[in-house]
Amino acid sequence: MAIKRDKWDAVFSDLIRYRDNWTCQRCKKKYKVKTRGLHCSHFLGRSSYATRLEPANAMALCMGCHRHVSSFPLDHIQLWEGKFTQEEKDRVKSLRRDTSIKKRDVLTEENYKALKLMLMKYTGEL
Repeated sequence: MAIKRDKWDAVFSDLIRYRDNWTCQRCKKKYKVKTRGLHCSHFLGRSSYATRLEPANAMALCMGCHRHVSSFPLDHIQLWEGKFTQEEKDRVKSLRRDTSIKKRDVLTEENYKALKLMLMKYTGEL
C-alpha cells in the first residue's frame, strides 16, 4: 500500500529539489523549476516518521535514476554516502533507531512552518 502524500511531503519534496538545484544527484540532469520528472528520493523510506522529513535522508533524483537506485541498493548507498557528511549520515541513522518518534511528533504545524521557512530561503522568497 502506498503512503499517502500530505502537505508536509509536498513542502519537503520541493525543499529537496530546490536544495539540489533542480538537478538529479546521480546523472546530473538539470530540470526547470516546478517541472515533472525530478523526484524527492528518500534513502530510508517515508514509512519511518523519524527520518521522513530529514533533509539528509533525501535527494533529488530523476525518474530513471530513482528507479535505478530502487533496483540496485548498493548504488543507492554509495550515492547517499557520497552526498552527505558523516555528521548528517550519523543523524539519519540515530533518528532511524529512535522508535519513540511517532507521526504525531513529526507532522506538526510547527514542523510544517519550519519546512516552509527553509523552502522560502532556498527559493529566495525570504
